[in-house]
Amino acid sequence: MKRVIFSLAFGILLVLGANAQKPKSVPYSVRMMKSSTQRTEIILPQVKGYNIYKGDFHIHTSYSDGVINPAGRVVEAWLDGLDIIAITDHYEGHSGVKKFLKVTAPYNEDGQPTPYQTTAKVGSVKIDFNAIHDEAAKQLEKSGYPMLLIKGCEMARNNQTHGHFNCLFLKDINGLYDKDLMVAFKRVYDQGGIVIHNHPGWRRKTTDKTEFHEAAYSAGLISGVEVVNGHTFYPHIVKRCIDEKLTMFANTDIHSSSYYPRMSPDVFRTMTLVLAKELTEKDVKDAILKRRTLAYVAGNVIGEEKWLVELFNESIDCRIVQENNEKGTRKFQLTNHSSIPYTIRKGKKTYVLEPLRSVFINLGKDKEGKKYIKPEFRVENMWHVDYKHPTINIELDK
Repeated sequence: MKRVIFSLAFGILLVLGANAQKPKSVPYSVRMMKSSTQRTEIILPQVKGYNIYKGDFHIHTSYSDGVINPAGRVVEAWLDGLDIIAITDHYEGHSGVKKFLKVTAPYNEDGQPTPYQTTAKVGSVKIDFNAIHDEAAKQLEKSGYPMLLIKGCEMARNNQTHGHFNCLFLKDINGLYDKDLMVAFKRVYDQGGIVIHNHPGWRRKTTDKTEFHEAAYSAGLISGVEVVNGHTFYPHIVKRCIDEKLTMFANTDIHSSSYYPRMSPDVFRTMTLVLAKELTEKDVKDAILKRRTLAYVAGNVIGEEKWLVELFNESIDCRIVQENNEKGTRKFQLTNHSSIPYTIRKGKKTYVLEPLRSVFINLGKDKEGKKYIKPEFRVENMWHVDYKHPTINIELDK
């Protein structure tokens, strides 16, 4: 099968009213207070008794190669509507720390930047990876946000042979390193953590496994894979996850000072939807290990077909509001109770089920004119294995 990588790009429409009356200025403190307290609420239904929590398990700060500190990432994630985050700074590379040491060089006797170490036994500055997590935890406690913070980091080696991997649910990040990445992975699992394969097609011509990947996957050291990184979707990885019973993730891998601009109020930041009983580390980890996740990117939902069907049917209320026996037609009212818009198709007709709104659809009888056609639609912005959209027979009158 041809390996395809989809990049989902965004555009921004700016509407300028040249002749519009200029509004009166608002005090700066009032503007700041308003903008800093408005959280984007993303409404999703319960599915099979599970709540759906919104998570981002791949986030960088200024302690590695990001530009926002851990406390800022907590606030940013909360305002974006997330429930779960993991700070996953690079274990082997810290350009942000190097920049700081260069700035402080004039205060050293020799005028040279202070050397730093992460794993080597040389140098005079050692990074405490746990302290990065602790800084975010203090901000979370201070703000009072009901959000779950997962301790993590990102390990990396040559991308052509190994690649990048997020390590999650850790206890002590500092003690993980080994030159042999397989040994490091085993240390992650010794702590009760898990390893996920990040952006499997990044800087590589294919998403196929290398010899190292084959060994790591075969040894059970990879628990999940990013089917989406940022706005890039790897359709081929969906099949790998289903065939090999791996958990699907969609993460931002955010480095910048702000996330991608939203082209509409109904498009949210890339996230992993986690189906868990409660917002606790135990329940979230259980959901991940049992593969109860869906990937969300740019208005699209990706995952195992059974969970796509469950999410859609719990989001949409479908009822017959009119039946015309003379014409042999039935009118259906479809109401979307979630924040995700769905595009559905039947034959050549396409309908958009906008968030928290209803549409009316008329359906007739089959070719023989004996049975009414069921409200069965292909959901165009849902994806499962082999680049396919699920066809869903919508449940009636829940």
